Amino acid sequence: MRAGLRNRVAMFFTLGLAFLFMVIFGLLFGGNNFSVTYGVVDSDHSPQSQKFIGALGGIHGVTTTVESKGQALNDLRNNHVDVVVEIPQGFGAALGNPGGAQVTVRPTQASQTSSTASVADQILAEVLNGFTANGARSAVVLAPPATSAVNKITAIDYFLPAMIAYIILQSGINYVAIGLADLRARKVLRRFRATPLRPVQILGAQIAGGALTVVLQLLVLIVAGLLLFQAKVYGSWLVALVPMVLGIGAFVGIGFLLTSAARTSESARGLSTFVAFPMMFLSGIFFPITTLPSWLQTVVHVLPLTWLTDAMHRVMNDGVGLADIALDCLVLAAWAVVTFAIATWRFRWD
Repeated sequence: MRAGLRNRVAMFFTLGLAFLFMVIFGLLFGGNNFSVTYGVVDSDHSPQSQKFIGALGGIHGVTTTVESKGQALNDLRNNHVDVVVEIPQGFGAALGNPGGAQVTVRPTQASQTSSTASVADQILAEVLNGFTANGARSAVVLAPPATSAVNKITAIDYFLPAMIAYIILQSGINYVAIGLADLRARKVLRRFRATPLRPVQILGAQIAGGALTVVLQLLVLIVAGLLLFQAKVYGSWLVALVPMVLGIGAFVGIGFLLTSAARTSESARGLSTFVAFPMMFLSGIFFPITTLPSWLQTVVHVLPLTWLTDAMHRVMNDGVGLADIALDCLVLAAWAVVTFAIATWRFRWD
């Protein structure tokens, strides 16, 4: 206990983690942070449909884009909008009829497996009821979700790529950061320097061990997902391998970088948790990014896990090719190069 209290770095991150935990969940669930983007197809072009669109866009957290049906569905497939709202011809006239009016909602696969689709439906229903005459029964009709290749994505299909990104994050950072810090604290690194081994061999072996650990964990995860839960992958595994390898490089590099600030394995464990924890909850693995405040949605796109998660979803769920995730791969490669360069410059043997 006394030794733990003396380790100020470890104690700082231990106590700071509790504060960070509250801040993250406060941002996720505190206040009215939800945002949803509607692609609106107005086939009625009546004053009533225009007022309906205006009322929908006037709600806090709601963004509307009026476009053609083809463009709206294309934006939906590319995740540029969360849902598409189709206002049929005759909508304005039907509002005053006893049968009421209907609008059709078409979600993405991603929004269908999160809370986005249900909240989007509730918002639409409330706005629609406000325009409906007394006694009329208007309705929001849910259409099949749009996909890039008519893929029927289940929850396990959606969360498998997210779990792959999560394993790469946790194992990539923790193994290298804690392992190297422990070797330094026990003076093993110093003794290694007295051997004929070159420094690059010593560090390379430790980093390669971290990467191999991630690969083994990924194999177990993927095999379990495919065989036990019948998860479906609609893209190429060869294409998926590219962001996976770059992601491993990025997070192993971050773990290597953290060893320059951690003198003991305890402080390395606290520091790695302090770094990984925000990314885990803010990068779209467990909660949709749309639940975050708009300013934070911009910030999280700096995090490498956001790009890794996006690339894995687009390849495994949407079946896109390597050219479609080029930006994701470029960002991950930049993270790997920069973190390894800084870590090599700042590394201490004792």
